[in-house]
Amino acid sequence: MIIDCHVHTNMEARSKDDLLTQLDMAGVERIVLLSHRPASFHKEGNTGGPFGYESLNPAEALAQVMEWAAFSKRIIPFYWIDPLEEDAFDQADRAVAAGIEGFKVICNRHFPGDPRPMQVWEHIAKTGKPILFHSGILYSNSPSSQYNRPTGFEALFDVPNLRFAMAHVSWPWYDECLAVYGYWRSRKNRGTSSAELFIDTTPGSPKIYRRDIFSKIYGIGYNIEDNLIFGTDCNSIYNADYTKYILDMDKDALDNAGVSPEQREKYYHKNFNRFLDG
Repeated sequence: MIIDCHVHTNMEARSKDDLLTQLDMAGVERIVLLSHRPASFHKEGNTGGPFGYESLNPAEALAQVMEWAAFSKRIIPFYWIDPLEEDAFDQADRAVAAGIEGFKVICNRHFPGDPRPMQVWEHIAKTGKPILFHSGILYSNSPSSQYNRPTGFEALFDVPNLRFAMAHVSWPWYDECLAVYGYWRSRKNRGTSSAELFIDTTPGSPKIYRRDIFSKIYGIGYNIEDNLIFGTDCNSIYNADYTKYILDMDKDALDNAGVSPEQREKYYHKNFNRFLDG
């Protein structure tokens, strides 16, 4: 079984049946579908590019992703939240009440450990829902990659019972990402952190780096394979050919690293189930 943990909602129309057809063609059983981006991604001159087109308001974004999820149990809805919005706590509560399975965050104008965001993470952790964070360089229309360096997420280790994932193996800072994971594991083993960190391998990284990344993940000795999850960064106009390209690229890297069938099962679906449900 393959679960794709990282799929964006697209404004362009395609029938929900077409999405399921593309999943079948790609050999993907389930996807995490992320709701539309918050308003901060089309403010301050961000009028084009991957985060530049207009957002839905929070109620519309939640309703839309829940409509997709109601269509098929193969669609796992996550709500994209901006912790700096005045009603962020209420948005989180409304999303959980509506049946959301988790949250999505991109820190585009704040650090993960800033005071207000930390309060939101603590609030979400109390709901038992996980958070999928962007990590690494951010291809937006204003400089904001500094907010997404892996070490910035160390502050989250102090949020009680928070489950969170750092996406893209923090490309291009994947060595730093693995070091941060090692630090979290040390804290976990010493009983000084009840948070749990996962790493989402969604590209990010070009093909030329995949063998190096997976060799380090499986060779570093931090048991990262127990908390590694698969994603594509596709959108709701799902592209089976692109997903197959990523699967082939990762198979090559996994083969090169000598990864066992049991470890691959963890990577493709078992670890995600723990990320989702604890």
